[in-house]
Amino acid sequence: MSQHLTSKGSAIGNALRYHFLEKKLNTTFGYILLTLIAVAIAYATTIDFKIGLGMVILFVTILVIIILLKYPYIGFYFMICFSSITITLDRLIHLPVPINASLEPLTLLLLLGVLRNYDLRRNVDRKFWTNPITISLYFLMAYYVIEIFNPSMFSWLGWSSFFRKQLSYLIFYYIAYSLLNTKKKIFTFIYFMIALSTVLALYACKQQFLGYADFELRSIGVGGGYILLFQGGLLRKFSVFSDPATSGLYFASVAMLSIILWVRDLNKVRRWWLGAAIIINILGYSFSGTRTATLMIVAGIAFYVIATAYEKRTMAFLVVSILVFTTIMTMPYQNVVTNRIRSAFEGNKDASAALRDYDRRQIQPYVHEHPIGGGIFTVGAEGPKYNPGHHLESFQPDSGYAKTMAEMGPIGLALLLIFYLVVMRQGIRNFYKATDPEIQNFQIALLIMLFTLLVAQISQLAITQYPIIFYFYGTLIVLIKLPDYDKEPKSEKFQI
Repeated sequence: MSQHLTSKGSAIGNALRYHFLEKKLNTTFGYILLTLIAVAIAYATTIDFKIGLGMVILFVTILVIIILLKYPYIGFYFMICFSSITITLDRLIHLPVPINASLEPLTLLLLLGVLRNYDLRRNVDRKFWTNPITISLYFLMAYYVIEIFNPSMFSWLGWSSFFRKQLSYLIFYYIAYSLLNTKKKIFTFIYFMIALSTVLALYACKQQFLGYADFELRSIGVGGGYILLFQGGLLRKFSVFSDPATSGLYFASVAMLSIILWVRDLNKVRRWWLGAAIIINILGYSFSGTRTATLMIVAGIAFYVIATAYEKRTMAFLVVSILVFTTIMTMPYQNVVTNRIRSAFEGNKDASAALRDYDRRQIQPYVHEHPIGGGIFTVGAEGPKYNPGHHLESFQPDSGYAKTMAEMGPIGLALLLIFYLVVMRQGIRNFYKATDPEIQNFQIALLIMLFTLLVAQISQLAITQYPIIFYFYGTLIVLIKLPDYDKEPKSEKFQI
């Protein structure tokens, strides 16, 4: 009897494996099953829309889990795309739990999919574990663990939320190293970053020229959002993100990546679509009204000119950049968009910047007395949520560096800056050592993109936003791996 049941169960298992895994439901059974599911969803929707929606979410979730476990490479790009639209999905669906909370479990599933594949798992070699960037991350993670013992922190709940997210970033870093294992895959990742940003910037252009969708207007109307978005006569556009600042920083960083590649690439076809990406991303950032994004562009151009001052094309690029900047700043005809861009250079005239400086000066005595800071998630939006009544609860940092200084003290900020220094140093060394022009182009373009994000951290919480954080860690992996694909022996001419 038991043998009969075992053989019957085995037959069912083989049948399921055949239809689902081998044929991907491209069979008569698959067609019938999918038809029944579609009919069931339609019928459930006629009874109660929420039931139908719940069934759709259930089946989509199952499909996503299968993709992450069975096809990690597809799942890798799905994660980046999905992280970009979670806020928009929240505005559409209004689930009890924010959709971006699913990103951490999805990252773990993707990790499981990578670990199940021996060929991917063996890509993580000694170079990954001993690279200076990875070692710097070890020290940062160790310091985050130490922060749990910070006596100034009222609750461990905020720390656990923060640490869980940092751990998911580190896992994504590991996954990227496993999956970006060929030169072609690395180049695909770089162009994917540009393509995705361009599509999302196009949506920002749609919001500018055709207006916000109804569900977006409803979300803007909550909590005085319209007043916050309408500044200087411009209703700022946020594309699919939570706020205009995130979209502006994202589009500006990718615009700089595209600009550098366009300047250096000799392939005419790529230059055409890179030119289109530049225009669309610059429009997307300008419609966001994010002044920090303008400073990112200026800083990125300045750093590129300094790094490549020995090249003739750099001087031509500098002249064109100066002409464009002068035109925008002095042309007689101005509109709300160009006025917003010009306001980035008004300095002390900006009342919001003066208020931020005042707030930072107010907490300086506290920071001097607390070398490891006030504790994780004690400032900004998280302060009242996780540490109500804390001395820093009302402090709004509006800066990645100020937030780190307040929460983790001078020691935490020093470790973070050392990490950024290691990243920049490795990128600069790789650029000057590269002999393959294509590799060299990508090295400097990615380095400039990272630099603009570090500049943005001065006045915004830039790098921790999705999908920017995935771009950041993915780019670190590219910087580590690109030298392996340099065609010729590395020159020792430039040493830093």
